[in-house]
Amino acid sequence: MTISTNQRSEAVIRLLRKLSSVEIARACVCGLILSLMAIAPGTLAARPKPLPALEGKLIDLPGKGPVLKMPDKVQVLTATTPYLFHTLQDKRLAGREVRVEGRPQADGTFQVEWLYTIREGKLYRVRYYCKTCNIVALEPGKCVCCQQPTELQEIPVTDSDQ
Repeated sequence: MTISTNQRSEAVIRLLRKLSSVEIARACVCGLILSLMAIAPGTLAARPKPLPALEGKLIDLPGKGPVLKMPDKVQVLTATTPYLFHTLQDKRLAGREVRVEGRPQADGTFQVEWLYTIREGKLYRVRYYCKTCNIVALEPGKCVCCQQPTELQEIPVTDSDQ
């Protein structure tokens, strides 16, 4: 048995006529509270702790891979994703000042989750772009469409990005 929209509307109206204004107000308040509870977990949840950050020169050491050279030590870097690891290996970033955010690992490496370049004290996001096809790529290499090399771009980080 299917119920038409009109039948549903009439049933709701009959139900509302039977309820007092106090009962209707209670139902509305309960509905509002349930709606807020459905929305609230994401907005009221504790913010995650900021990730540890390291700054230094990005270098690709033969036999070790990408490392971060800091004044007091050299830190071997790993990444959470293949495309981020390929970005760490990009020769265009070799010798550049960078900031990496991530987590120290038990084996002594630092697992990078976020990578930024630093110029004149300001942070920049790294992306790869093909002007011909107007396509943004996640890692260095050829455009997936025209197979031309992608261009390294540095986008200034805004407060909303962090």
